[in-house]
Amino acid sequence: MRSVNNENRLLELIISALSSNKIVGIVDRDIASFGYMLGLKAIKGDVERGKYVWIVSYDPLQSLFRDMERVGLNYEEHLGKNLFIFDVFGSIKGIEPGMDGVLTLKGYLDDNVFIVKYQKLISEVIDSLKPEEVTVLGHLESGLCRLFKNPVRVQRKAWNLMMEVPLKISAVRTYILPECPAMDELVYFCSDLVVEGLVEGNRRRLIVTKGGGDEP
Repeated sequence: MRSVNNENRLLELIISALSSNKIVGIVDRDIASFGYMLGLKAIKGDVERGKYVWIVSYDPLQSLFRDMERVGLNYEEHLGKNLFIFDVFGSIKGIEPGMDGVLTLKGYLDDNVFIVKYQKLISEVIDSLKPEEVTVLGHLESGLCRLFKNPVRVQRKAWNLMMEVPLKISAVRTYILPECPAMDELVYFCSDLVVEGLVEGNRRRLIVTKGGGDEP
């Protein structure tokens, strides 16, 4: 376990892991630690370079768009071209996005039906785009606890689907622990590099708790 005081150096570590097709987990142990923003910062370069990026959003889209604006990511320029968003929240709530590049599932959805329809969606997207490499961001996966009866089972199956596709995949998984404590063990097990955000007094800390070797 190592505290990293320089956020830019930590961001470089995350980007390096993604360039090696690894899975990064970012865990906020406090609601106000905002470590999950590193996930958006880490994929920003891939989006701007035209690499295919797939964001899975578990919160309302406006929250995601606001966060992307905060890190300076011009999502409107890339949506539907090399940036695609799977709106899980909108799918469960029956909200039509009405935007190119934002995908939802239609009709009745429970834990099992969701996985079946998600698998079909992934196949359709791959067949349409034929990418060789994809960066995936799970944006605030803690939202699973608000949307599904068995969030851990759904998340395990959903990520298994992503990992089974015949592509080079790098991924960042972000979640806020107090919103979904059940996911803690799963994220650690599935991640090569884990970064935790926490608040001590008035100070925000970022700690590498898995992976990372001797750097930074």
